[in-house]
Amino acid sequence: MSLFCVLAALWLLVPAVAVLANRVGARGGWLAVVVLTALTAVVATGGPGTRTEAVPWIPSLEIALRLRVDGLGWLFALLVLGVGTVVLAYSTSYVTEERAGGFFALMTAFAAAMLTLVLADDLVVLFVAWEVTTLCSYLLILRVGPAGRAPAARTLLVTVAGGLALLGAVCAIVVRTGTTQLSAALADPAWTLDPVFAGAVAVLVAVAAMTKAAQFPFHSWLPDAMVAPAPVSAYLHAAAMVKAGIYLLMRFAGAASASPLWPWLLVTVGVVTALLGGVFALQRSDLKEMLAYSTISQLGLLVAVIGVGTTTALLAASAHVVAHALFKSAGFMTVGLVERRAGTRDLRELRGLFRSMPWTATMIALIALSMAGVPVTLGFVSKEYVLDAALSGDGARHCSPPSGSAPPRC
Repeated sequence: MSLFCVLAALWLLVPAVAVLANRVGARGGWLAVVVLTALTAVVATGGPGTRTEAVPWIPSLEIALRLRVDGLGWLFALLVLGVGTVVLAYSTSYVTEERAGGFFALMTAFAAAMLTLVLADDLVVLFVAWEVTTLCSYLLILRVGPAGRAPAARTLLVTVAGGLALLGAVCAIVVRTGTTQLSAALADPAWTLDPVFAGAVAVLVAVAAMTKAAQFPFHSWLPDAMVAPAPVSAYLHAAAMVKAGIYLLMRFAGAASASPLWPWLLVTVGVVTALLGGVFALQRSDLKEMLAYSTISQLGLLVAVIGVGTTTALLAASAHVVAHALFKSAGFMTVGLVERRAGTRDLRELRGLFRSMPWTATMIALIALSMAGVPVTLGFVSKEYVLDAALSGDGARHCSPPSGSAPPRC
């Protein structure tokens, strides 16, 4: 199946699931689960080989709906579709609204926007998809009612500011390289020949990614967003939306690392964020807030290791992206289950949880072990890989821009 068919199926699912869920309630969400399961299988069987497709969009400006899947895009596409399938299945039992069409439509639209983002091979298409993910997050937080208005507004302001930084980067790249095609622009020699251009764009891209990935000093929006329902926290604010920033950094790593500002900025901000997130998490008793700050800390670790820039570091970042998405989305869904059954998320009021909810308590324990990087868990493997990449210093510090379908050379 072509990339356009996969995307079209997902976008067409948005109105379909909205109509069905409004008629039959949350059970209508199973339509989205079935479609996402099928699309996950299609993308998985297609493999990580490089494929490109394009359809003219604005020919006068040489802007096209270009899609491209390579190893990085394939990994993030599986993450978006796979985790989305599980979270939407969870939502069919979690959501209690009689007319749940709005919720499932926004969740599906977010999945479609994220998939468009990670497959986009045009800078304009990438920017549009980036902004749609921001809008979906804002509207989903608003759905909780009056309590969500202020957090939704703060989240929107921070992430829109990052969108403006990305718009500046897109404009600079198009003007300097003369193309909107992402892969061609990243392979342009201007990155190594023009240090002013490379430095300016590297900073703009880093700022855009850091607002989305909740990095210091833009981190405060993520704990605010925890007023959203558990499925929204699990998907948008743990597994997917915050990973849009990580994807952007990894996609631009090869070209932007031509500027010496790139590694220093990413490593410094990433380490500071990781430390602050961990300290703030230890001060919280609300389980969702604790998970939110630990998410900030883990994302800081990812930003720092991307800044290291070696081949091993980028592979380690890819492994930890998957591990983090799995254990953190599972964590938020389990906390939602605890809140529904126990009536609270306050850790101080959850004594005796294992006696009353043994299976739930066991799941929480397994998730915590993976988050802590205890041996035998996936979190242990990915964190060991990250530490090895950060401390070994093998390979060159900077990556050269990718050439064709080849990955960045470090």
